[in-house]
Amino acid sequence: MIIWRIRRVRRPRRKLAETEETEALRREARKVLPVRLAELAAEHGFEYNQVRIKHNVSNWGSCSSKGNINLNLNLMRLPEHLRDYVMLHELCHLRHLDHGPAFQALLASLCPDHRECRRALREYKLI
Repeated sequence: MIIWRIRRVRRPRRKLAETEETEALRREARKVLPVRLAELAAEHGFEYNQVRIKHNVSNWGSCSSKGNINLNLNLMRLPEHLRDYVMLHELCHLRHLDHGPAFQALLASLCPDHRECRRALREYKLI
């Protein structure tokens, strides 16, 4: 009797092609975004662990349960008020990891036009 063992072959993750434009954007983002995040955090009484600049294709930012914040380098392509909205959104996740009513109330207190910002952000595409 022959027993066949089937093994799943894992494909390597596709990496986004890093162009000169992307690298220039990454350098600019590393200079600008951490400074602005620190300003917003200090202004509103948040403390985070680390900030990283990534080139994600699925989100503008994220916050881990360990207090680490990831920001997409494509935030540099957005108007400043939308960048601030994304950063405030992630800072609010330091206190509320979900998008429940407490999170929404905190975000609304920090960014009264958060609904308009969320709608406006949908007009931009991640590349």
